[in-house]
Amino acid sequence: MKVGIIGLGRMGEGMSRRMMKAGIEVWGYRRNYQKAEEAFEKGYVSGVTTTIENLVTQVHQQDTQVGKCPGIFQLVIPAELVEETLDELLPLLGDGDIIIDHGNSNFKDSRRRAERLSKLGIQFIDCGTSGGVYGLERGYCLMVGGATGAVSVCAPIF
Repeated sequence: MKVGIIGLGRMGEGMSRRMMKAGIEVWGYRRNYQKAEEAFEKGYVSGVTTTIENLVTQVHQQDTQVGKCPGIFQLVIPAELVEETLDELLPLLGDGDIIIDHGNSNFKDSRRRAERLSKLGIQFIDCGTSGGVYGLERGYCLMVGGATGAVSVCAPIF
């Protein structure tokens, strides 16, 4: 499994490290590329990209024996940046791709986003997240909400 994570701050970096320990390949994007590169050099992500477009390309390059895997993209960014990031991300995605919002967005915004993305054939998971810097060691509290199919595909992440 390969995922793209947008937001490699303390929580996103910790989530990446936990996923990598579980054998998940994690590619990251952070606006501050120098900080993203530092995370890569420390082995906290499998790779980093300089743009969201490059992240999508990288995640979509998956070898799979059984059909096409959806691209999975995790947003570990503040709730107020989710809409802007979605606007940048959506034109690059295709039918069946999955977006996981870890931004602790208001549930009304999450419902609206899920409906919007569904019309585009993109799956949406609202995943309120807490755990802070201790989540790396202890695990995160994840409040997962989404369609059964998308949640099942992403189960190894959770």
